[in-house]
Amino acid sequence: MTLHKSKRFLLPLIVAGGIVFSACSGKNVKEAAEAFQQGFEDAQGKTSVAKEEKTDWHLDGNTLTYGNHTYTMEGNIDFDFVEGAKASVTFTNVPSDLQEFKTVYEQLLGKTIYGVCAMMPMAFELWGRNHQTCEQALQMICGSSCYNEVMRQLPDHMQASEHAPANDTYAQRCLPAALLQGATKENGYNPTEPYTVNIAIGRPENWGPESEMLQADLYQLDILTENAWNTPKRSITVMLPWNGDDLFKVNSCPALYINIFAPRKEWNGLK
Repeated sequence: MTLHKSKRFLLPLIVAGGIVFSACSGKNVKEAAEAFQQGFEDAQGKTSVAKEEKTDWHLDGNTLTYGNHTYTMEGNIDFDFVEGAKASVTFTNVPSDLQEFKTVYEQLLGKTIYGVCAMMPMAFELWGRNHQTCEQALQMICGSSCYNEVMRQLPDHMQASEHAPANDTYAQRCLPAALLQGATKENGYNPTEPYTVNIAIGRPENWGPESEMLQADLYQLDILTENAWNTPKRSITVMLPWNGDDLFKVNSCPALYINIFAPRKEWNGLK
């Protein structure tokens, strides 16, 4: 779609360096521990080594290739409300770093009403890898109130505190994967590959209303999930600011980060 308007995450608790956390992972416990520690250090303001190399990318229609990662979007969700309209975003990997995330957002997914929706599970997954990167990614694709609310809630849902009881099921590292096609509680939230986020248009009365407070037009959609929650449709509202760079942002998405059912098998992590 060419933008044509300026408006409009159970295992026993793991103790590492005094930090206690839970994971939905079996095979990747060591990797998860290392990623968590790195993210924790970043959140504490310690220095981490940043990648300096520049990765080549190119856009071919509705597919963006970044290094050996690909992102593709397709669907018939646009400014005009169409009953039953659906769309999907398919990707081979979660962005490796903030630069890749930024490129995918600015050059592809941020340009459509539905594309930015698929970037929320990507951003959530980044929290388990590097807290600081996640925060920066969320600031990029979310409105201010949405960013503040996600940051108040997401950490508690994805990592257990040092005071958490053994086998605590509240912190769920595999939560981001639950938003992907094929990820079920029975299979440990291991999605089909390449990963796909399926999206459906919301109700007509929530399609395109103007918000004087936000200075933006609003669009309510549903991310279609499997059985991580009682309600498979997970509501998300995006907005297109009246003044800016013609990129959509997420305005509200509490349904995406509330607790999921405990996985019944090992979670293998996301690529």
